[in-house]
Amino acid sequence: MLKLEECINQFIEQESLPKTYLDTALNWFTPLIEEISLHHNKAKRTVFIGVNGCQGSGKSTMSGLIQNILENVYEKSCLVLSLDDFYLKKSERQTLADDIHPLLSTRGVPGTHDTQLIASVLHSLKQGSPSLIPRFDKSIDDRSATTLHTKILEQIGVVIFEGWCWGVPSQANEQLSTPLNDLEKYSDQTGEWRNYVNRKLQNDYMPLYRYMDKWIFLKAPSFDSVYKWRCQQEHKLLQKVGNKAEIMSDREIAEFIQYYQRLTEHSLCTLEFISDWIFELDNERTITKSAHNAK
Repeated sequence: MLKLEECINQFIEQESLPKTYLDTALNWFTPLIEEISLHHNKAKRTVFIGVNGCQGSGKSTMSGLIQNILENVYEKSCLVLSLDDFYLKKSERQTLADDIHPLLSTRGVPGTHDTQLIASVLHSLKQGSPSLIPRFDKSIDDRSATTLHTKILEQIGVVIFEGWCWGVPSQANEQLSTPLNDLEKYSDQTGEWRNYVNRKLQNDYMPLYRYMDKWIFLKAPSFDSVYKWRCQQEHKLLQKVGNKAEIMSDREIAEFIQYYQRLTEHSLCTLEFISDWIFELDNERTITKSAHNAK
């Protein structure tokens, strides 16, 4: 068993994070992790934690930290699931694009994930049955071969499920009538795409939220932050790979994130009222304050 600070410092080194992340972890996240541990002790079963945050908000890093501390300090088994790994296969999304709307070939929004597979995995984990966790390879825009999937054979103590639209409620129909960006204005003139996405969210995703015991929300200052953070990610990637062909330009990012705008803005208006823990971020992704909604 590791001591808390030792565990965090190892995680910082492993993830190449700034040393200031130690203070972030100690001040903001360790009280949360202690509460998750206590909740698991009391529940005496697998506990599910849902995590929502827009692109680039740090949800994957935070989830990894929680897993690291639970396993190495509290000696609890922990599994992190990402909504991104449950995307439909490329061929399946192309079928949706052909049959329903061309925009559905692009992964991201509700309707482009295999919700039946999500339900099956969550059910197996809840029962403590053997589970096969899929992996999605973004470099080929398709699901990885089954041989690369992760086999879970034992009962897991804490399951963390993170995703950019995970936990977001559907919108009222009247909210869908007016397009809010150029993508919706010119590529979804009839509103068929956004109405389909909303129906899938309501009918296929929201019923899965009942598996979650607690919710964590990383709240960005605004949707503008998504553009800034995605640009930073791509610039960092360019320094790493040194090949412009492998990254998106700032203009391409601006176009790409329009797919996510509607539900990201909806989450910023709704999730702080229904989540258990809320961490508010500034434009530099620094946590400025937190709230805990006792339920």
